Amino acid sequence: MSAAIDPLAEAKALRSLVEAEADATDRDLTLTPLLVEAFARSKLFHLMVPEAFGGLEAPTDTLLDVFEELSHQDGSVGWTQMANASATSYVAFLDPALGKAMLADPPESVFAGQFAPRGEVKRESGGYRVSGSFGFGSGSAHASYLGGAGMLFNDDGSPEILESGMPGYLCFFVPRGQVEFEGGWDVMGLRGTGSFDYRIPEQHVDAEAGFFLFESTVRTGGALYGLGATALAGLGHAGWGLGVAQRALDEIVGIAAGGRVRMGAAALVDQQVFQRELGEHSLALHSVRLLVHDVYGRAQERLRAGDPLDKSWNDELMASVAYLTQVAESATLFSYRAAGSQGLRNPSCVQRCFRDMFTGGLHVYVDRRSYEELARGRLAGN
Repeated sequence: MSAAIDPLAEAKALRSLVEAEADATDRDLTLTPLLVEAFARSKLFHLMVPEAFGGLEAPTDTLLDVFEELSHQDGSVGWTQMANASATSYVAFLDPALGKAMLADPPESVFAGQFAPRGEVKRESGGYRVSGSFGFGSGSAHASYLGGAGMLFNDDGSPEILESGMPGYLCFFVPRGQVEFEGGWDVMGLRGTGSFDYRIPEQHVDAEAGFFLFESTVRTGGALYGLGATALAGLGHAGWGLGVAQRALDEIVGIAAGGRVRMGAAALVDQQVFQRELGEHSLALHSVRLLVHDVYGRAQERLRAGDPLDKSWNDELMASVAYLTQVAESATLFSYRAAGSQGLRNPSCVQRCFRDMFTGGLHVYVDRRSYEELARGRLAGN
């Protein structure tokens, strides 16, 4: 990571701007131009880009801290930045010459997209013929390249199996100008994330602009990218959940200290049940913060030592982020309920935390079925 830039300090320095632009972001359904410019100028869009391409290539602890800080400032803004940073990190899996060119056109170029296998992909000379409709393209409004994905099939309709034995799950990128945006982002929470639907018309994609999800060979960069595409995305989800939940707890502390009283009851700040629950949720959130820092930190150290991660590691990474989200949801719901009418009436930061948390918590990445995968591996002795 570049010694000249402290990513966490850069993120903290944006708090006043992020909070000032939060309402406009929510209203416009995407980051304001001022925020886009600020993230580009601070290089926080390139937080996860390899140093060889001029990015920060920050370690896992720093990534989690930056995502948490920005999401504490505003859930939509933090989600957008982490989604762009995560998608742009996938440049590490592309042809180095092409990746470098994509990041430079325009300068501070960022990527976005959905990488669920919703597209149609066929092999053709020099690459692939792709098309498809995608959704939840967080940060897509200011992205230079949009991603998509699809399963490769043989001529007889059977799924193509790679030499490793894994299915041919191809992720790819196309220039923004070759994408049709379709809107479709009218939601309760995370309104400002620009998570628009988009369609990629049938077109050729060079082989160098794609990578296989289950065989994401690192072509540029260090140990960080050995985590693979899905675990890299998990860093963003973890930091985001921590930031939004901590903001919700901070808000309810302020509301209680400000003298909230319900008719016929003691002041909220003096109620023992409230005090006990606030303490429990604060400790639980601190515990899962330590959990994800530990799991991701150990994974990165293993990769630095030259040891690849097997399925059991990926199961633990995914399950830890899902569990963190579960704890974060509980803390946020507690804060919203305790706020009473101060959380009900707009403007209300604790209400926005509630709406954002229970929208982001629906993401497939934090599906709690990952607990089952983790348990099955443990029961099998892995």
